[in-house]
Amino acid sequence: MNTLKQAELVAQVWPGAKLRSALPLTGGVSAQVYALEVAHSAGAVARVVLREHSPVESHYSAELEFDLLKALHSLGLLVPEPLLFDAGCTLAANPFVIMTAIPGSSVIPTGNAFEYIDEMASQLFRIHQAPIQNLPTLPSRLDPLPEVFEYLPAAAEWGSLNAGLRALTDTGFKGAPCLLHGDYWAQNLLWEQGRITGILDWEDAAIGDPLSDVAGASVELRYLFGLEGMQRFIAAYNALSSVDPTRLALWQVYVAAAAQHFMSTWQLAPADEAHRRRAALACLREAEQVLWA
Repeated sequence: MNTLKQAELVAQVWPGAKLRSALPLTGGVSAQVYALEVAHSAGAVARVVLREHSPVESHYSAELEFDLLKALHSLGLLVPEPLLFDAGCTLAANPFVIMTAIPGSSVIPTGNAFEYIDEMASQLFRIHQAPIQNLPTLPSRLDPLPEVFEYLPAAAEWGSLNAGLRALTDTGFKGAPCLLHGDYWAQNLLWEQGRITGILDWEDAAIGDPLSDVAGASVELRYLFGLEGMQRFIAAYNALSSVDPTRLALWQVYVAAAAQHFMSTWQLAPADEAHRRRAALACLREAEQVLWA
């Protein structure tokens, strides 16, 4: 959506208001995201975020995003407050959601990384403790098998892991399903003065096994802070809720294998992609050792 269209949209949504600025933000392939500064007719200036959904990504509708954010905001989670949505393209060419802007940066602050890793674990645990009764319908995420077989590397090195996983039965989650963020990593968090101020991008939210989130976050932290950072996050979460190392290893295999499978589509710099591939393969090897210990 270009600036002219954004200005027209602002005037339609808030009669008399004018668009003062529009800054593109990182939104991934599923949405184009903009920070808008809106001057209302009474003189007040508001900062909001516009997420315009891509027409090729239909699994997460503007209406579902609005309903989920509304429910999560009412629970006191650190999410933007949704203000309005247009699912029928009556105001723009694509569906969109407008929400409040949360102050903060998606760059993890410099300093003691372990403090920020602990904060990430604490906020993830808080997500997992949220009541789910009044949430909109979300997909289930209970079992890393059999989908993992689509992602496992094909090289002979991984033959024993593949065979061992195929021999497993009844790997579905047996505990009480909880709310999952689905993509809990540093780029989807906002930070201010060493604390998380916002948790963004809920398009992969689900109901299911909390260790799927723990595995995803731990592998991502492996990219940033190495094995020590990964282990610190798991230990910090384990201090809040007991982690079954075997089940965590199953999910880490899933996350690391999927990363290997899709990484070429992430548009990473060659050196960064090579680093992440090495880290993901290391995660696979370590998880395999845990599974067959």
